[in-house]
Amino acid sequence: MAVNKMAQRNEPLQEKTVNRSKEKLKVLPQEILEDVTVVQLILERNRLKNISGIKNLINLKTLNLSRNDLVDFPVEIAQLVQLETLYLNQNKIQIIPDGIFNHLQHLKFLKLSTNHLNKIPGDLGCCKSLQYLNLSHNNLKDLPEVVLELQNLKELFVEYNRLRELPAKLFENQKLEKFSAASNRLREPPDEVCAGGLKQIRSYFSQLRSSEADYMKRVKTMFLGSSMAGKSTLCKSLKEKQTVAVDVKDRTVGIEISEMKIEDFRFLFWDFAGQEEYYLTHHVFITPQALVILVIDLASYRTEDTHFTNKVGFWINNILMRVPDSVVLPVGTHVDQCEVDDVRDKKKDIQRRIQDMLEKRKECLERRMDNLRENTEPALFCDQSSKLDELTNHNLQVCQIHIHNVIIV
Repeated sequence: MAVNKMAQRNEPLQEKTVNRSKEKLKVLPQEILEDVTVVQLILERNRLKNISGIKNLINLKTLNLSRNDLVDFPVEIAQLVQLETLYLNQNKIQIIPDGIFNHLQHLKFLKLSTNHLNKIPGDLGCCKSLQYLNLSHNNLKDLPEVVLELQNLKELFVEYNRLRELPAKLFENQKLEKFSAASNRLREPPDEVCAGGLKQIRSYFSQLRSSEADYMKRVKTMFLGSSMAGKSTLCKSLKEKQTVAVDVKDRTVGIEISEMKIEDFRFLFWDFAGQEEYYLTHHVFITPQALVILVIDLASYRTEDTHFTNKVGFWINNILMRVPDSVVLPVGTHVDQCEVDDVRDKKKDIQRRIQDMLEKRKECLERRMDNLRENTEPALFCDQSSKLDELTNHNLQVCQIHIHNVIIV
């Protein structure tokens, strides 16, 4: 009998998969924590806020904790040194402490999407075997430099963050096969380059390095406003660098596109028609990184709700829906037809009402977020929560209203 027991102890452990998803678990069952034969543990769609005791599963290779209620990164994961696959997406994690990833030398797959991360610890670079990394739907303003150290990375996803630039060095890694940075308001490389995929991105940076590209900083400048507000006159005046007159019969029909160069900057002017029949097409052309010049006819403006709604509020709402983190420069025109006091009062009224709009929008988003947090099944609303977070973090920048004297003959 003693010999048989010894033989049983010398037999290799049988690998085991445990799936306890969708059971509304709030704590890890003790029978799981005592079973060292578990190699794959699936715990998605539960209500776990911590995973105390997980360090006991020393043979674990796959851990799926997606769609739970984790706020703090589980530090015990550092002791799961055999781990190869880790899902922590769709939780509420804000910070990952240092000293976790440097223990996970075998990690190949890491999914951290749909959390509240604004930085990634430097020791992620120790995961030399990592091939898949998903950081989408977080609050990253810069691509973590540590990602550049992951030379075996084949797939990288950073959609729906707050990135402005992507480093050229990232695309020198020829092992990288899949990449997406959609919905980031990227300036470098431009969105249209990223939309072409890895091949086009690599070509773009290659041309810059070899100086084959005629590279200039581009600013898409869009002129919006009601009919006869003076958009075309303002556009032409800027190009001529002096006030010019525009005949009524020469007003814009549809969209007129022109160009102006100043030193290393190239301004692409998009002059939109103000007639109501063209309003429905405007939103199609409003894109990220555009400077929006909102032209307002102060002579016809009245400090009443309906006037503000039609001549200013309508356009601000459209911009908020399309590019909520853009820059808007309001420009008042036809001031030659106004008294000095009228100009001052109308400017003050417009600026106050715009500020009220932005504050009410912020309050509305915060209320919607609070309603989601109070829901009994928060895991079911991760997507909505992430989108609301993104909208809340985007602040429309509206400059002080400027004055330009439009001449129409």
